[in-house]
Amino acid sequence: MNIQKAHRNFRLIAVLLLLAGCGLNPQNADIGLDETLPEAKVTIYQQAINQLGSMTTIYGGAPLMIMAKDIVDNTGTSIATNAEIPRDITEMVKSTLNAIGGNVQYIPYEPDFMLNTAKTGYSRYGDKTLPQVILSGGITEFDRGLVTKGDSLEFDIEIAKEYGISFSDEEKASLASVTLDFNLIDFKTFAGIPRIQAVNGIKLHKATREDSIGFTVKSATFGAKGEIKKVQGRHSAVRLLVQLSMLQMIGRYEKLPYWKLIPGAVVDEVVIDQVLADYYAMSKAQQLAKAQEFLFLHGYSVNPTGQMDSDTQNALQKFAQKQGLTGTAIDQKMYLALYENVPINAATRQRRISLGNLIKMAQAQNPPINEPANVKQTEQPTASANTQGSLKLTTNKSSYQIGEKLQINFSVNKPMYVRIVVINSEGKIDSIFPNAYQSDNYCKPGKKYSIPAPTSDFTLNIGGPAGTDKLRAVADDKPIPADALHFTADGQFDEDTMVGLTTRAAYDYVIR
Repeated sequence: MNIQKAHRNFRLIAVLLLLAGCGLNPQNADIGLDETLPEAKVTIYQQAINQLGSMTTIYGGAPLMIMAKDIVDNTGTSIATNAEIPRDITEMVKSTLNAIGGNVQYIPYEPDFMLNTAKTGYSRYGDKTLPQVILSGGITEFDRGLVTKGDSLEFDIEIAKEYGISFSDEEKASLASVTLDFNLIDFKTFAGIPRIQAVNGIKLHKATREDSIGFTVKSATFGAKGEIKKVQGRHSAVRLLVQLSMLQMIGRYEKLPYWKLIPGAVVDEVVIDQVLADYYAMSKAQQLAKAQEFLFLHGYSVNPTGQMDSDTQNALQKFAQKQGLTGTAIDQKMYLALYENVPINAATRQRRISLGNLIKMAQAQNPPINEPANVKQTEQPTASANTQGSLKLTTNKSSYQIGEKLQINFSVNKPMYVRIVVINSEGKIDSIFPNAYQSDNYCKPGKKYSIPAPTSDFTLNIGGPAGTDKLRAVADDKPIPADALHFTADGQFDEDTMVGLTTRAAYDYVIR
């Protein structure tokens, strides 16, 4: 009996030691948690972010250098609610911008690092790439008490006239609402870039599974529904808004049909308005050349010569039939169809590279299509008698501050077509008239013309850089192609290449 007791006691001690050993070994601990492996952070907008980089390359835009300011919670609720929403989302913005690629390059903002490296002599600022634009913004709204009881729920929140959050569900109750605001700032002037902004919101609501939270996204061009893990609910929601907003910001600045990358998205009228402004500022030859570029990107064998040939006509017919269009004229409808529907894939990206070589060949054989030709510098022409007509050009002021409104006034003494451009202090040339709002440039005598017209829905706002801007206008009995205007290096009319356009006017104003 005593021996049996000893064995039983030994077995009991062994079991206790075994249990104790298991409890002390964290590898053997089982506290009832679900087994979850690390996972990549992939959202519903990640593919669109990746494709946006390809789109910037395919559409041939200039490289965009962008820097982000600190993007934080502006509502103060991240601290008050124990970080229910993130306090600082700058890193989310940085990683999103850096993920785009293509012609978009993210420039970090690290003042402490830059100062420290400068002090040690390791770094020189002259070697650094400067940004063109700066992104500013933050979390501007967070409502955590949007909970309702019952089986029916409808919410409508108006953020601005054009943006809002809307959700309607018969079974789910809303838990929270988050809104982000973003704006772009010109790096040289520190002035905001008009209309390049994004205001987007997301609503979180009870989902059908215990471990998830549903969401609804609604903005001017976006709409989506889905689920995210409950433990990451609001932070994941903010990441979605960041990605969505970057698509919108870069798309608007680069004039890209970014909505084509997202199922269910609608056309962004801000982008379309910019595209049409460029379209109406082109001559007929320029419009045709641009259409030929798009046709080439669509896969048709055409050359961007700016002249209608059989290959271009056949390509237009095939494209019109594919898109359900009537006619092959390069009108607004055809131009937008060509612009919006360019395929976004590796093959089109390679065609863009080939297109660059074709354009160079075309420019070698003909005057440049897209830009005024490089011309030699000559002295400013002196006034001479003009029997063909006269053109008078003025502005409402001779000196402006950045942000002030510019008004241009002109008149002619006989019926003529008029074309006006502005050359800023850095030599950049922009077409002012005709424009998307004033497309008819056939002007009559006895009438004072203004840009913008008194009834127009747009304004001309003075932007940087500071210096002297030069208004240059020409008039003629026949329509004037944009590529007929040529200037010297100092912004004067080039007498060698503009012999036929003798009715001219010039006016300079100062930007301080």
